[in-house]
Amino acid sequence: MNRKLLLSITLALLLLLAGCSRKELKVPLEDIGMVGIMAFDYMDEDQMKLTVAIPQYSPEAQQKTQIFSVSTDLVSNGIVEIEKLSDKKIVFNQLRVVLVNEDFARKGEIQNVIQHLYRNAEVGNKVLIAIVKDKAEAIIKGNYPDKPNINIYINDLLEPSINTAFNPNTNIHDFMYTITNPVTDTIIPYLEKRDDKIEIKGVAVFKGNHMHEVIKPEEALIVQALLGRKSLAPLHLDLHEGYGEEKLMIDLIESSIKMQSNKNVDSPKLIIRLKIKGTLSEYKGSREYELNTIESISRLEKDVNKQLEEDITKFLDKLKNMDVDPSGLSEKFRMYYHGKWTTKKTREVISKLQTEVHVETSIISTGTLK
Repeated sequence: MNRKLLLSITLALLLLLAGCSRKELKVPLEDIGMVGIMAFDYMDEDQMKLTVAIPQYSPEAQQKTQIFSVSTDLVSNGIVEIEKLSDKKIVFNQLRVVLVNEDFARKGEIQNVIQHLYRNAEVGNKVLIAIVKDKAEAIIKGNYPDKPNINIYINDLLEPSINTAFNPNTNIHDFMYTITNPVTDTIIPYLEKRDDKIEIKGVAVFKGNHMHEVIKPEEALIVQALLGRKSLAPLHLDLHEGYGEEKLMIDLIESSIKMQSNKNVDSPKLIIRLKIKGTLSEYKGSREYELNTIESISRLEKDVNKQLEEDITKFLDKLKNMDVDPSGLSEKFRMYYHGKWTTKKTREVISKLQTEVHVETSIISTGTLK
C-alpha cells in the first residue's frame, strides 16, 4: 500500500509541475514580436548588421511596422539584443523574407545564416530569399508612400508572377538544396532600391558558397526555360534578319524542353531542343502590315527561332566562361557516370561543354501590331 501511495503522490506532483511549466511558457500576444522580414548586412569578418521588421497588429500602434537593427557576431546573439530593444519575445512563425546584401553574399557568409534559420523549427521552408545591391537595412527602412506595409510589399514582389517569371523564387529549402548539390549552382533574385520603389533587377548566380555574378532578366529567363519551367515571362526580342530594325513581344508563353547528351564527360556535348508557344502581343518594324497571313507568320517564326538560338548559345558560352551551371546541365552527364560526382567534376564538364541549340516557335495569335 505504501508503494502504491508513494507512486500516486509522485504522479500527482509530476502532473502539477507539468501544468506549471505550460503556464510559464505562455506569453501574452501583445508581448510577442512576430518577425516578417530579416536582413543581413556585411560589416567585417567578425560582425554583421541584423535588421528585423515586426508588423504591429494593434489598432493603437502609431507605426504599422517596428524595425530594429543591431550589430552582432551570431544570429542568435543578435536576436537576444533585439528582444532587449523591443521588450518582446521574438518568434519566427510569420517570417516571410530574408534579405542579404551583396557584400555579405560575395564574402560567402550567406550559407551560415540561412543554415541557422533552416534548422530553426519555427521557420518555414518557403521563406523567400533575395540579394540586395547595397544595404539590406536600407530596403527595410525605406519610405514607400504607396506601400504602407513593407512586409507585404517585399513578400508580394518576390512571389511568383507571370511578368517576373525569370525570378527563381528561391526559398531557404531551395537554397540549402542547391548550395549542397554538386550538379547545380544557386540562383537568387537580385533587388535594387530606386527612389521609392524596389525592383527585381536580375538574378544573382553563385559559384559554390559565393555570389559570382548578376545576370539580366532576359538571361535569367533562359535559365528558367532550361530548367523546364512551363510558363515563361513575356519575351522581348530585337530581330536583325534582313528586315531592318524589328522589335517584338511574345506573351503568354508556354515552353517545353528536351536535352540529349553524348554521355561523354571527357568530350561533353549537349543537344537542346526548346519549343515555345505564345501570342505576338506587339510588333514594331517593316513587316507590320504583312503579318496577316500564315506564310508571313511562318517566316517570322523562323527568324525568331534563329535569334533565340543565337541568344541561348551566346548565354551558354557566357556561363561556360563563368564556369557555373545554374541550369544543372551537368546532370545530363552525371546520370551516366560511374563513380562519385563532385562539384569539381561539374566544373570540368561545363568548361568543355559543346552545345547545339534548336528552337521551335509557334505564334498562335497576334495582338497589337505597330
